[in-house]
Amino acid sequence: MQTPLISVVVPMYNAEKFIRKCMEHLVHQTYKNLEIIVVNDGSTDKCGDIIKDYAKHDKRIKLITQKNAGVSVASNVGINAANGEYVHIHDHDDFVNLDYFEKMANAATITDADILCGEVNEIGYSFPKFNAIEICTSLDDKIKKTHANKFNPAWRYVYKTDFLRRTKLQFEPSVWGAQDILFSKPAIVLADTVALVPGAIYNVIDKPTSLGKDKKKQRATTTAETARAWQRYSEFLDKHGATELLNAPDTPMIRDRFTVFKITLFRRDIYSRKIKYYLFGINIGTRRLD
Repeated sequence: MQTPLISVVVPMYNAEKFIRKCMEHLVHQTYKNLEIIVVNDGSTDKCGDIIKDYAKHDKRIKLITQKNAGVSVASNVGINAANGEYVHIHDHDDFVNLDYFEKMANAATITDADILCGEVNEIGYSFPKFNAIEICTSLDDKIKKTHANKFNPAWRYVYKTDFLRRTKLQFEPSVWGAQDILFSKPAIVLADTVALVPGAIYNVIDKPTSLGKDKKKQRATTTAETARAWQRYSEFLDKHGATELLNAPDTPMIRDRFTVFKITLFRRDIYSRKIKYYLFGINIGTRRLD
């Protein structure tokens, strides 16, 4: 059975403290037919040298170095350089289980899906778990079964390269911090088929240094073009009848309560991007998680 080449795109910026763990879990995958494209987005630390050392010992690794242009541009550069039949976008400080791409490749061979959706391990978040490989074709199933209205990271998925190029899907260069929303949600809408892949686990290490977490840079890059990008996104959802489904209100993933004599005195509702606090049923504050 022919196995698909999967291109793993790793946008990287000042990642010397944790890029080794990311790379170790890529080079030692049980599935070997990988192309690992690391895009060094103008880093000022030694992470580029670390990748060069890895590349000396593993011909599957390709390093692209560019001036700092942001995670969206770096992701686009990696996607455009991909030679694989499938593409995965991988944050530089996260890691995947060692059988992640074996499970993804197996599902790709079985389903030939445009998008493969795996599972996610992240503290404080309840990403969906899947019981079996399942193909979703309706807009309702694609969104509800992946919980795409709540969870938007691009790294949740493995994308068929031909699908990305046929639909001309790219990250919006002017958008920082929430750039994945404008890529992954339209991808789910446009895909003919989305396959759910049980046991393909992506592990999130949520550090302040993560790509897209720089609030100062986000504010500095909020421009008229950013507003236009969000406007295009809104118009896209309306055009494809996806606005209501993809913007469905959050329900709490976790609800903590402190009760006395069955009366709730304090409650904490944890959502995908915020935590709401209640005292005697009154909302006393909301904390954003990103």
